Amino acid sequence: MRRRGSALAAAALLPALLLLARGSGEAGERRSVERTEELLVLTVKGPIQEVLTALQTAIARRNYFVAGINHLDDTLRRRAADLGKPFDFDHYKILSFCNLTLADEALAADPAVGAFMPCRLVLFSRKGSPEVVILTMRPTFLARVFRPTEVQRLATRVEADVVAILEMVAADLP
Repeated sequence: MRRRGSALAAAALLPALLLLARGSGEAGERRSVERTEELLVLTVKGPIQEVLTALQTAIARRNYFVAGINHLDDTLRRRAADLGKPFDFDHYKILSFCNLTLADEALAADPAVGAFMPCRLVLFSRKGSPEVVILTMRPTFLARVFRPTEVQRLATRVEADVVAILEMVAADLP
């Protein structure tokens, strides 16, 4: 059980570490979903509110619901000002979403899957950049932590949905 706990802790920290190491990407326009071993990434141009609206619409079209949006930018901006430090983002938000049918199936396969639920998308734009980066951990990458093949099968389905959501956003935005 100790090995699973270490793997879960490492997987929970990985998105933040990868985000810090990543930087802002190329200056050119990217309209397709970039797939690394760990992440799905889409870079679009447009006001953050338009990107959020396009995401919420695409999420609903794939039979998921938005569970909440954490507006970390507001809090982190105030904290940076209090500390006298710069804040390098115009926007930084985390959108949580879920499909209850898939969630029920995943929890039945292994209750520990709940540690990775609901699905999350990070949206950010660096200070002064017209680009909004949307990224998430690949469900199939996270599923490697679990032994039941049912979890891996469900992760493949969820990942296909997330890619479809990101592709819809790419198609809907200029």
